[in-house]
Amino acid sequence: MKYNAIMICNKVGKILFSLILILLEAGQVDALNVPFQSNPRIAEMGLIAEPLNTQELIILLLLASGTDNEEIPANTERLGALIAELPVYIQERKGDVPTGEAVLIYLHEKVLKNYRLDQTRLDVLLDTGSYNCVSSAALYLLLSRSINLETFGIHSVDHVFCAVKPSGSSVAIDVETTNIWGYNPGEKKDFESEFTSSTGYVYVPPGDYSNRIKLEDKDMAGLILQNRIVELQKKNRYIEALSLAADRLSLTGSRQAEKDYFDSVQNLAAWYNNLHQYEEGILVINTAEKGSFELPSFLKETRYQLVYNLCGSILNRGDTDLAEKLLLEYQQLLPENVFQELSFLIEEKRLDQLIKEGYSESTVNEIEASFSMGLITEKRAAEMITYLLAKEAERLSLNGGYLEGLLFLRDAMTGFHMGADLSHLISVYEQNYAVSIHNTAIPFLNSRDYEKAKALIREGLSYIPDNPILQKDLANLESRE
Repeated sequence: MKYNAIMICNKVGKILFSLILILLEAGQVDALNVPFQSNPRIAEMGLIAEPLNTQELIILLLLASGTDNEEIPANTERLGALIAELPVYIQERKGDVPTGEAVLIYLHEKVLKNYRLDQTRLDVLLDTGSYNCVSSAALYLLLSRSINLETFGIHSVDHVFCAVKPSGSSVAIDVETTNIWGYNPGEKKDFESEFTSSTGYVYVPPGDYSNRIKLEDKDMAGLILQNRIVELQKKNRYIEALSLAADRLSLTGSRQAEKDYFDSVQNLAAWYNNLHQYEEGILVINTAEKGSFELPSFLKETRYQLVYNLCGSILNRGDTDLAEKLLLEYQQLLPENVFQELSFLIEEKRLDQLIKEGYSESTVNEIEASFSMGLITEKRAAEMITYLLAKEAERLSLNGGYLEGLLFLRDAMTGFHMGADLSHLISVYEQNYAVSIHNTAIPFLNSRDYEKAKALIREGLSYIPDNPILQKDLANLESRE
């Protein structure tokens, strides 16, 4: 799983929702083509220029939170009520704290109840008061924007918070939304230890710009989607996670969203591979390739590994015809070396099946033809032919003796067939034949029937004239004359 956890939530009202839909329908710009999207409204929101107004931001945050359509109006009304009460609350606190801090205190007094690392959804926050850095930052962004504060999100080392520019100031002030004392936290001595102990994060001060990334409105909503993806990945719900990753990419089009999207494609394809559902994994990557973004090389490699595993699994079942059919179907997806390797494996399996049926000249011819066409190596062809000949020689020897096997091997042998293994096999049969002649001659020697013994040994030498055992036997017999 390749995501880092961060969270957010959202919901909206009936009248505002209708207004946004009218606005979206009027859009003329084409959306990005991102396969696997689950919510076309999120893609349509990607066409709206930033910064978003309050109504647009409400809709987007709720859509990103996964709020059901029928629940959006009720949640919009609840957010509307919070927004409506905020100016009165600020007016009462105006003399005490800055406006941005009053918004933070308002949220903690009215809505934010308990910190929960994985609670990123805005609708759940409204229902339960549970929040994390992303959902609390999203709600702060929404409410502070509603009273025209210049507020934006900041992403820092797996953590999210807000910054707000007071009226007339060019310097933004950090707002750690998970903590009621989080306004301008660098000025509060007790903030950092309390913040770290409650959230597990470390506050990153404004000077550390390498670890602080300013978030646009769509990026903030994208983090809600990202954290929902994280939770789905933990539960092995890779299909749903990919759909949300596609929604996020269609919304923001950012490099990070693109990376996370293709990581989600990889995770789903790998999941299918582990389930031995190789064609489903290939289909996922093929579908992703049809989008607006170029398929990364690691997914192309994953795809040809899936093809390899698919063909291998079919070969293990012995279906060489289907394996060859699929290899040709997916040929354009494979580098040449992988295609050749699979071709070799398929041809080897086909020939192995023929070999198991026993020796025949046609099988030997097919092996030689496969070598001639480059479908198997010369070494493999020689091994197959040697195996075939050895099994047939063994069969003949069991029925007619070692001479039958030896003569078969000599007759079957050609220049191509001759290799070290076959030469050794012939030597073994020659030796076994010599021993069988020697043993057969012993009874004649014991009965002093030397002529029959010599005739038997000379017959053996006619087939293996250089055999030392029979030569010695013959010399011993001749010395007795």
